[in-house]
Amino acid sequence: MTAKRRSARTACAVTALAVFMCGLDHLVLLTALTAIRSDLGRDADGVAAAWFVNAYLVPVAVLPPLMTRLAARYGQLRVFTTALVVFSMGSAGAASSSTAQLLTIARAVQGVGAAGVLPLSLTLVAGAVSAARRPVLLGVWGALGGLAVAVGPLVGGAVVQWGGWQYVFWINVPLGLLLAATALSFMREPPATSAGARTPTARGREAGTGRRGRASRGVLAVHVCGFLMHAAVFGTVFWLAQFPQIVQGHSPWVAGLRILPWTAMPLVMAPVAGLTMARTGPRPVLAAGFVLTAASSAWFALILSPQTAYVMQLPGLLAGGAGMALFFTAAPEALLVNAPVASASAAAGVNSSVREIGALAGVAASAVLFAHTGSTDGPVQFTNGLAAVLWGGAAVAVLGALTTAATGPAVRLLRSEVLEPAAPKRPAVT
Repeated sequence: MTAKRRSARTACAVTALAVFMCGLDHLVLLTALTAIRSDLGRDADGVAAAWFVNAYLVPVAVLPPLMTRLAARYGQLRVFTTALVVFSMGSAGAASSSTAQLLTIARAVQGVGAAGVLPLSLTLVAGAVSAARRPVLLGVWGALGGLAVAVGPLVGGAVVQWGGWQYVFWINVPLGLLLAATALSFMREPPATSAGARTPTARGREAGTGRRGRASRGVLAVHVCGFLMHAAVFGTVFWLAQFPQIVQGHSPWVAGLRILPWTAMPLVMAPVAGLTMARTGPRPVLAAGFVLTAASSAWFALILSPQTAYVMQLPGLLAGGAGMALFFTAAPEALLVNAPVASASAAAGVNSSVREIGALAGVAASAVLFAHTGSTDGPVQFTNGLAAVLWGGAAVAVLGALTTAATGPAVRLLRSEVLEPAAPKRPAVT
């Protein structure tokens, strides 16, 4: 195996695990909040508990563009490894917290680290693999983001059941430090894009104003798709993950275990989606992800009641897991295909911010819908509020499916230009 291929595989493994680790912390607290409230006492009330989640999401939503600018100045690999160390320090602080205030501060430090890890992991892995191998590898890489979101409640429930909520954070510390050390030892800084060393893709993107305009519209569409998917998923899963405990009385571990079909779908769908994307481009895969997400939310909205049997919930779990897997598989490739080579890192930073803002907006909007139509006072009231949230999530996912059409022309155009770079103009024959 050549040194270049070895470095590429290391980059894929390190960045994928880093994305999984940071993505896990989005929702890992959902099944641990009850235990945290009990342990920290009166100061961990409902408002404080909400900030345990938001303190992480806010820096992840705001800081990625700054992180990519720092990476352009000091090097992507250096900023990426520093962000992993910061994330690990924040995790250690969260695990050691004895008050709600300290836990909130530690979660914010985690978010600062994740704000550097998430966007730079995309550009590092894209710079390490060839264009021909990129769709399949990015498919598996991107699907880990969806897997992390889905597995978060399961991991949280298992850790609380057999260890304690502190171990939700302790498990990040050795993993984050190991990934940072591995990245420094075996990964290489991607070469800077220069004017004299542009690829056919770059030349095709810069060939004319019309083409640049299409590419810009494609990047904007990918950003909007990321916002809408995260709003739909986070807005619904925040409440749906609590349904087994609050309404049907299951323990945190059983509640997490019952979403295992949803959790497992990214492992099944990612290879298929990657191979499909290599032939069709990312747009059909993105659209299918939104359609399945909408179908999942609509199914749950139609069938859920306090007495709904688990077997009736399975179609919604399978569709939701498959939809997330398809979207998170295709989104990185869609962004890289549409973004100009010279600004791929900046586009990744903006995309990471937009997606996290979508998550924040989805949770906020779902809270309004839930409060307007239901409450946590009883199983029936909770289910009524959840149904409204689910219909809202389905509507957002349908809007996302329509938005994917805007990524199509740029993707087809740019793919054709990669395969057949524009030939120089011939002088007119007189």
